[in-house]
Amino acid sequence: MFLLPGLVIGSYVTGMPIAEEVRVEIIRYLCNLAHKDDGGWGLHIEGPSTVLGTALNYCVLRILGVGPDEPVTTRARATLHKLGGAGASPSWGKFWLSVLNVYEWDGGNPIPPELWLLPDWVPIHPHRWWIHTRAVYIPMSYLYGLRWQGEETSLVLSLREELYAQPYNSIDWPAQRNNIATVDLYSPHTRLLDSLNGLLGVYESCGFPPARRAALDRVYDLICMEDE
Repeated sequence: MFLLPGLVIGSYVTGMPIAEEVRVEIIRYLCNLAHKDDGGWGLHIEGPSTVLGTALNYCVLRILGVGPDEPVTTRARATLHKLGGAGASPSWGKFWLSVLNVYEWDGGNPIPPELWLLPDWVPIHPHRWWIHTRAVYIPMSYLYGLRWQGEETSLVLSLREELYAQPYNSIDWPAQRNNIATVDLYSPHTRLLDSLNGLLGVYESCGFPPARRAALDRVYDLICMEDE
């Protein structure tokens, strides 16, 4: 329930068409798996409704042509607002919502590509990470480094109104960085993690363009190698 949205959102922002039969079956799949009690979606099909699952899969339905006033979207939206709105999504959700352009990059903790420029012997170098974490971090850090977002379409503007319980332009984005709904918070942040994220935030605010350009070039090469 958290992987499918990436496929659909990625297809939408890059203009890649989704076959009609695939579109219909994804809609059917999500409608059938909406939580019977509240109409939301969880991290997986057996879990309770979460902000991550509900926000992302709501976007999927809207991208695929389901209107905002249909029963399935109306129930899901009510549950999403009850849970705190899309701003209370964990980092995976904040990332995809930022790519879709219905969330701001400033509302998430930094994903700096510069870590790939560290010497190999540094203990926190990404190449030492668990394979799945490393594989995900490569493209995420690239898009974050570019602050890349999809086009501001009429659907995007509509989703900005639907996903939040307050006007989009009134949201304090930096304050959302550690805003995670209780149901989504499987492992609370440690003080060390919050401190490191704070330091990375300071780095982002200052910026060092040459390092960012070098890091993006390095990460792009890694993406190409992964794709070969």
